[in-house]
Amino acid sequence: MSVDETAPLRILVVDADPRVRADVISLLDASDELEVVAETPDPLTARTLAERLRPDIVLLDAASAGHADPFSGTSRVFVLTADADAAETALRAGACGHLVPGAFTARDLIRGVRAASRTTLGLSARESEVMDLIATGRSNGEIARQLFLSEKTVKNHVNRIYAKLGVSSRATAIALWRGMVSVLPARD
Repeated sequence: MSVDETAPLRILVVDADPRVRADVISLLDASDELEVVAETPDPLTARTLAERLRPDIVLLDAASAGHADPFSGTSRVFVLTADADAAETALRAGACGHLVPGAFTARDLIRGVRAASRTTLGLSARESEVMDLIATGRSNGEIARQLFLSEKTVKNHVNRIYAKLGVSSRATAIALWRGMVSVLPARD
């Protein structure tokens, strides 16, 4: 996967209802930050597609919620359901969030993916604040002025962020922060 922070998030949509699936795909295709790479009504077919395509996100319908685990090792999984029990089942099976069909926007999905990325990165609140500013293109000096810190303190935060993320460049850190590259280990 590319670490280019402008690359769209690649999505596999799994929903048995063709109307809901079409609505979700239409919503996602309207965003430059998202790309639907495949769709299927069947969670078993979705496994094969996910292994071959390695999407960043798998959207599962409520009926497929129990199948989240096989995807969660290589993709972020969100379940599309208004049913709290199905959402809880999916979260226990490895999903990182749920969305209610017809009640979310592409921006909501992007925020959810980024939030899921952040929770797996292990940064402190201050480091997250610094990383948010790094992701907007601010220099260490600009970050220091905005947060009322010394530039040396910002540099220390940046070094700790790089160490926690296991990266050596701002571009890769930004890509991870934005959810553009997977922070999950690949399964053998």
